[in-house]
Amino acid sequence: MSKKALKSIAILGFIFNTLPLTASDNSNGFYMGIDTAFINIGDNTLDITTYDSNGNQKSKKHYKDVTSISYGLKFGYQHFNKNRIELSLNDSKISTDVGNIKGATVGINYEWGFTSLETGNILPYLSVGLNGGRAELSKFEFKNKKADMISSTFGAGIRYNVNENVDAKIGYLHSSTGFGDFENEKGDVQGINQNKLEFGLTYKF
Repeated sequence: MSKKALKSIAILGFIFNTLPLTASDNSNGFYMGIDTAFINIGDNTLDITTYDSNGNQKSKKHYKDVTSISYGLKFGYQHFNKNRIELSLNDSKISTDVGNIKGATVGINYEWGFTSLETGNILPYLSVGLNGGRAELSKFEFKNKKADMISSTFGAGIRYNVNENVDAKIGYLHSSTGFGDFENEKGDVQGINQNKLEFGLTYKF
């Protein structure tokens, strides 16, 4: 995790810790929520490999100018120990100096809540996820402008229990995205790696 991400989480953790505390809810239950990640931190990269007419690799370029914004709607279940498993529907736009990518994915995420480290209404967590869907490209000089996409995520941060039904989340999120065959001889997007700040709100029924 980058120093910027750690610093941002620490500052927001201090802010949350100064808020008035309410009774924490440890019960099981279903919930729904929204997530967004639009602040890019650290090194975000994109790799593009090009091929000749015989399918042999001609070049591989590494780009660092990568930004994105994403939104997600999630439905999940919280265990008595505050671990969570959720289904997420995501929409994202990735911008680079060589082209843009829009993608819609469906994913499953698991979030570990470290109740042994819980302080007041602040709960640290780690999360992992796997998402798959379809991507549409613009400006890239590829014959096929659409391709399958799959991404894995890793996150860490804090949840703040506002009341027995509502909590807010902020954390660091790393994603690695790969794409299917573009079916052309000009090139292929090999993968995108991103580091972002993630924000979220959930409501437990």
